[in-house]
Amino acid sequence: MSELDFLLKKKKKSEDEEKSANNSESVKKEESLHEEEKIKNEMLKFIERDPKIGVWSYPAFLVLQYLYHTVPGFKMSRTAKEALEKGLKEMYPILFDVAEKIAKEKFKE
Repeated sequence: MSELDFLLKKKKKSEDEEKSANNSESVKKEESLHEEEKIKNEMLKFIERDPKIGVWSYPAFLVLQYLYHTVPGFKMSRTAKEALEKGLKEMYPILFDVAEKIAKEKFKE
């Protein structure tokens, strides 16, 4: 085998590996899109429901009560909403992104 044949064979292998990596990446993207669509369909089942949420947390309750009674104009609901959304966005970024897209589509501002 000549050096040229060796190099061409090596180049062909690297091209095949690159194609394989691209195909693998393409499959992963397709699976991700399919999974996102499944999540979206599940979330759409709840879109017409009242979005109120109840939580049971003494520390959160105490902080919110303190702020409500000591800070003029403090909005307990707004603060609780922002804290909950921030936490969910950090904990479940993909789910939160899908939920935000659905909400924007449904309730265009």
